[in-house]
Amino acid sequence: MRGKFRRNWVLCIFFTLTILWTILTGCDSGSSSSSSSGGSSTCGTTKLRTIPVDPSVRGPWTAGSRTVTVGTLKTEVWYPAVPGSEAGKAKDWIDTREYMPESDPVATDPIFQINSYKNLAVDSGYGPYPVIVYVHGTGSFRTASHALFTHWASRGFVVICADNPGIMMGDLLEGGCGALLSADQKGDTQDLLAAVRNQSSGLAFLRGLIATDRIGLGGHSAGGVAIGGLGGERGVQVIVPMASGGVQSGTYVKSALVMGGLEDATATPSIVRSGYDDTPIKKRLVMIPDAGHMAFCSVCPIVTSSDEDLGPMATVANDGCGPQYMDPAKSTEIVNFASTAVYEETLMCSTTSAGQIGTISQRYSGVQYEYKASGSSSGGCN
Repeated sequence: MRGKFRRNWVLCIFFTLTILWTILTGCDSGSSSSSSSGGSSTCGTTKLRTIPVDPSVRGPWTAGSRTVTVGTLKTEVWYPAVPGSEAGKAKDWIDTREYMPESDPVATDPIFQINSYKNLAVDSGYGPYPVIVYVHGTGSFRTASHALFTHWASRGFVVICADNPGIMMGDLLEGGCGALLSADQKGDTQDLLAAVRNQSSGLAFLRGLIATDRIGLGGHSAGGVAIGGLGGERGVQVIVPMASGGVQSGTYVKSALVMGGLEDATATPSIVRSGYDDTPIKKRLVMIPDAGHMAFCSVCPIVTSSDEDLGPMATVANDGCGPQYMDPAKSTEIVNFASTAVYEETLMCSTTSAGQIGTISQRYSGVQYEYKASGSSSGGCN
């Protein structure tokens, strides 16, 4: 069964992107949330530790984590924890047996480790912290982009990512492309956003510690498609699709960052650029050289070092993992630099971060960058 699945893996990804994009662009860009005009930011009420000017540098917080259930969704939450509270504790890690029963991971092997620590105390002397809700791609899982999540948490964000039923690795191994028909990533994300706003369900431990009017969305591949039309969700101010499409207008969304890899054979540069061109709000485009589809995930070291039959992972590795692509550490640094700057600009009211993003092409050779202000047809740097 796995051999047949591998042969059809790329077709599954294209199928997902095409179907979800058709659904989203065929519907009203608004949502079921309140349709009143976007509220003003309350950045002035947030107290933060001193954050490094360079968006690619980790911040002053230790990244804490909790595995919770939000509705029916198994969800991981990363958050700013009390610095130093990780002393003597083991790092989090990806137990691939959860998705690949035949795998044999080891918690102490660095390639499986996540730079966060379970159940640390939230740094309640600071905040309220803005929130980033992230949506994984086809055949992926909630911790796949952990290098991004822990970076954001270290700089003062609460980051939330759930396993999306129907589109995860195990679902596709069992049901093939047909399993995708049961997936509802947009609906799952709306459920997470409702829990964020109410600080309910598994997120009750964050009550009073998060800024529910300052929310960013991020998503990879099909996950990027799922978030593109959610700018009408109350509190959502920034949307960042990665290796995906663009962003629609909405009541609340103020800014978009569209990211892609110049060697991506799945969400090709032309697909990503078309999504950027169709985005009608303040927007930025960042295209990473020598980067494939998996440049936005943190699993390439696991894939390339494994001697096992990794099922779909073996085929995904052909689009972003391997010596012909940019070193994952470098592509992750670029993604962190760009996304952090854009999230901080709006969700933390940081003019410093806004200035940083315009330097990305000078800092990272080969990176293509464009900026257009809302309603403007001329490019420039912000």
